[in-house]
Amino acid sequence: MMSLKNMVRGSENDSVAKQLIESWEHDTGSLKFWRASSNFIYLFERSGVQHFLRFVHEEDNIIGNIQAELEFMQYLIASGFPTVSPVISNNGNWVETIRIANHGRYYGVVFEQAKGVHLSLEQMTDQQAEQWGKSLGSMHILSESYIPGTAKRGSWLDALTFVSSVLQCHPYEKSARQELEQVLSLLSKLPTDAKHMGLIHYDFETDNLFYVEEESHFFAIDFDDAMTHWYAMDIVSAISDLLEQKDDKSQRKIDHFLSGYRSIRPLDEGWVQLFPLFQRFSDLYSFAHLLRSVKDMDSHLSPEWAVQLKGKLLKVCNRIRERFIRKIELRPIDQANWYACTQLEVTDDQKNAFPVPIVYWLSESAYCGFTPLALYSEEQLIGFSAYAVDPTDGSYYIMAFMIDRKFQSHGLGRLGLRELIGYIKEKHNCDKIMLVHRLENERASNLYVSLGFQEVNRDEREVTRELRLSK
Repeated sequence: MMSLKNMVRGSENDSVAKQLIESWEHDTGSLKFWRASSNFIYLFERSGVQHFLRFVHEEDNIIGNIQAELEFMQYLIASGFPTVSPVISNNGNWVETIRIANHGRYYGVVFEQAKGVHLSLEQMTDQQAEQWGKSLGSMHILSESYIPGTAKRGSWLDALTFVSSVLQCHPYEKSARQELEQVLSLLSKLPTDAKHMGLIHYDFETDNLFYVEEESHFFAIDFDDAMTHWYAMDIVSAISDLLEQKDDKSQRKIDHFLSGYRSIRPLDEGWVQLFPLFQRFSDLYSFAHLLRSVKDMDSHLSPEWAVQLKGKLLKVCNRIRERFIRKIELRPIDQANWYACTQLEVTDDQKNAFPVPIVYWLSESAYCGFTPLALYSEEQLIGFSAYAVDPTDGSYYIMAFMIDRKFQSHGLGRLGLRELIGYIKEKHNCDKIMLVHRLENERASNLYVSLGFQEVNRDEREVTRELRLSK
């Protein structure tokens, strides 16, 4: 995704496209805007035949990446793999550069029209899904033998370095930084020989494929995201929409895709088990691109379409961000974990708001009928909670809730409280949950309000809140 700031500037009056197209033969008046995402794409005709002009600002891509992309595509074409041909300019260049005053440079390329038609996932038959997998397998076989020229695409490690550089500008994205560290550590342990790693497409999904019915094969376009990565990553990025849907119809298409791939190239089940890891890489990489895209865009000076697009991109960021946060599990406290629970602590500045040690809550639970629960994330004890029922009116109270100081500021408090609310509701079928917190505990107050707890009473020391639940 390009910077929204550059998207606004680059599309203004079509001026950049009009200057670039002059470097290629074209039919006068045929240039039309098509779309903008990672690049600007314009349609035009050349002797009545449709072509595509693609260009990007220098801040969003470097010319070396584009040259490496075109070299790989020409290698694939020479090897018989069906993809679109780039078109050389009137100046004898594959890539043309123009400079716009006060804006910087833009790099443009032209491609022929691909053969065939787009197929949506809903339209795709099982046989076509199998052919889709065969097509990617065929490309990977050619990639195994590919020797890059002077221009080279980046690697998975370069991609994660980019992610790190973006996150440095967003220090509050702690969950994303933790995810980056974990993904980097896990990927670094994988084999990097030519059988498992090479130049991949990285976006081999249906939007970038055209199906030729009479030849029963796909034409691939848009190698702009190509990088050196594990071949299994290319499979995951291709079928990511199917993996998200998690229904029988989608799974059948996945099975046919993998069957087609395996008919061309081996794919061990061990790599299939790593699909979730590669999806985590994809989420991180997309998240960083989205954060970078919306950075420095002034909504007051931007057109309405750009403001709306920024809002949509931020919503996607939020959805991805939620995947970074680890899952919380509630477990009973018994002889195996009670002592570990007593070692949990809040920070020093929280002890006024949470002054009672965990050992006290365990003792009170044993004699007063409270239900204590330990909070775990990925087998790590991270917090403690206790709840009880008021025998006078049947209301359930969260008596204690805390996250250990070592695990705070990672979004785990919100996740843990949501899990506790769901646990109480499911186990007891209650219609409301109550809690009390100190007046000065603003951090807890903000969390409770954000999850729907409404104030029902307060005194000079405490606030009482309730959460109404639908049955």
